[in-house]
Amino acid sequence: MKKMMVMLTFVLLAAWSLNAQHTLAKITKDETKVSFTMTEDNKGFFMADGTNSKYYPTWPYYKFTIFDAEGCTLNIKLQRITLSGNAITLSEKEFTGNHLNLSAADKVSGTPYRNHYLDITKVSGCGDVIIKGFYGFEHEVPDD
Repeated sequence: MKKMMVMLTFVLLAAWSLNAQHTLAKITKDETKVSFTMTEDNKGFFMADGTNSKYYPTWPYYKFTIFDAEGCTLNIKLQRITLSGNAITLSEKEFTGNHLNLSAADKVSGTPYRNHYLDITKVSGCGDVIIKGFYGFEHEVPDD
């Protein structure tokens, strides 16, 4: 009986320790909410990663809902701005027509604590387009 209790205790402790999960990092967001009517052919947003001074892994992203875009194609680029002011395109996507429920989205690996740029350009068939949503950064911060 004593052997059985010791064995049962060992099995329960082993199962408990195998099921314990430790969090090594958490994801934080630094985002900006936007809502605008795009009347011009090009619009851009400067994205400064100033809240990430410890150079944690970072992902610039956007999530937009696009209205009044029937027959319209938008080109959206996520770019990294170099120290000399040049733009390096990290991701480029085209969205045609309306995109509801924040479905016009992209997220890429960026350079921590550096400047990025979000460039939106009307490609073809566009009038005034309404864009609502978010853009910003996600950071992987160690869990203290």
